[in-house]
Amino acid sequence: MTDRHRVYTEVLKTLKEQLRMFHQGHVVTLAMMITGIVMSRKAQLAEMSTEVPTAAKDKSIEMRLRRWVKHRQIDVEVTYMPFAEQIVASLAHTQLLLAMDGSQVGRGCMVLMVGVVYRSRLLPLAWVVYKGQKGHTTAARHIEVLKKVLPLIPAEAEVVLLGDAEYDTTEMLAWVQAATSWQFVLRTASNLLVQQGTAWHKIGDFEVTHGRLRILLDIAFTQKAALPANLVVWWGHEYEAPLFLITNLRTASRAAWCYRRRFRIETFFSDQKSRGFQIHKSHLSDPARLSRLLIAACLAYVWLIGVGLLTLTSGNHRLIDRTDRVDKSIFRLGLDWLKYALKKELPIQVFLLFQLPIGPVNVR
Repeated sequence: MTDRHRVYTEVLKTLKEQLRMFHQGHVVTLAMMITGIVMSRKAQLAEMSTEVPTAAKDKSIEMRLRRWVKHRQIDVEVTYMPFAEQIVASLAHTQLLLAMDGSQVGRGCMVLMVGVVYRSRLLPLAWVVYKGQKGHTTAARHIEVLKKVLPLIPAEAEVVLLGDAEYDTTEMLAWVQAATSWQFVLRTASNLLVQQGTAWHKIGDFEVTHGRLRILLDIAFTQKAALPANLVVWWGHEYEAPLFLITNLRTASRAAWCYRRRFRIETFFSDQKSRGFQIHKSHLSDPARLSRLLIAACLAYVWLIGVGLLTLTSGNHRLIDRTDRVDKSIFRLGLDWLKYALKKELPIQVFLLFQLPIGPVNVR
């Protein structure tokens, strides 16, 4: 049995167990896509089709994959929900750090992604794909993607929403305050106005010395909305200028600690793009088709994170990394262990439902 057959067989078996109520032809195609992405390390339909082990010609497989991403009855949220629910359930006993950000995918399209931070990576929960270029999008899209995440979160879970300055819109903040019990830490612009006491001040006028941070409690955010919040002024040693954070946390150090974890979403996009699956070169230009392609790419990612964690907890990382320390990321360990296992004809394990590892994990 070839490496492709071994991987495809295990992926298909696992998917059928998790998606029993779904159209089985669609499940088979999704297994082909996940196999193609992982084996080719490219989220391009033509490249993926060459790694699918069937008797059909590569072009026929490519057309099957293309029909799948075009299929309007394949609902992205419904298909991915069992996997997103499992991610949240595995981590809900801890504080859930939700990070949101956007990145280019395909031709002329952007994805707005929300995921939960886990160690040095982000696990994807929900997304919205739209036509556009890098830059600010609308508050309506911010709320749209958060509405997809909200049903996944247990009522008793403690949540902190993290975002860059693009996501400090008063419309989104008003929705978060009205519809959820979440805490939030969002970077904001220095030229906006806040009210402290009876006076209005430009945020950039609040000063802090290099290496320090301060918090201003119970301010009103922007003259137009006057939302209740707190303002953190933080000039970290590694920054050339202060950062300004709008938050409902009441401790400056806690807000800064949480905000640092926002950057985990950038490692996710790097793994999906230049360090992993090259999804920005998928050649697709339709948002709905790209959104369906992301189902396969995100499941492939979650699987490799699971493989990487198992490699660490079992000690097998020493076979593919340094023996005295861990240099590789969880994602890279997953990629490299799969390659090693196939080469050595070791068992292939597929983890599409995220599970916390048993035992300590020390990894970047």
